[in-house]
Amino acid sequence: MANQSSEPYAENKLFSEVESSFWFPLVEISANLVRVIDKQTKSKMQVQTNFAEVALLAYLADVFESGMSMTELSNRLNLSASRVTRIIQEMEAKDLVTGNQSKLDKRRVIVRITKVGVARLNEDSPVHIDTIREVVFSKLSEAEMKTLAKLLARITQNLADVDHNLP
Repeated sequence: MANQSSEPYAENKLFSEVESSFWFPLVEISANLVRVIDKQTKSKMQVQTNFAEVALLAYLADVFESGMSMTELSNRLNLSASRVTRIIQEMEAKDLVTGNQSKLDKRRVIVRITKVGVARLNEDSPVHIDTIREVVFSKLSEAEMKTLAKLLARITQNLADVDHNLP
């Protein structure tokens, strides 16, 4: 039976108009954010690290003495364990981090930032921060950022609650 409507399949919309106006841009943002920031940062030709490396270095700088397990890093960055392993291996080759077997649990590798890593983070992070401000914050008012931060925090908490209850 042919569709008689001037808008094909309009009655089969998955989301309401309001939901669509929120969901599809959110998916696009999550798909493009890191790629665009990396591309813009690299175009400035002033940095030697990419977004994932700077994020890893920042997390590790925050726990300088104790370090962080590969699993924790993987979870924080929402990257696969194999991807984090590859990034860490590349960073070890540049002397930015060290990975050592945990003394308490021989199955775990604890990653720590090196002095070279701290220096690289201090050198490159201002360019990354400026790029994030340019790409993400520049078109938003402070009030809009505060509102968006509250909304994203609610979504993040809901995701964590749901994830925690999944097998």
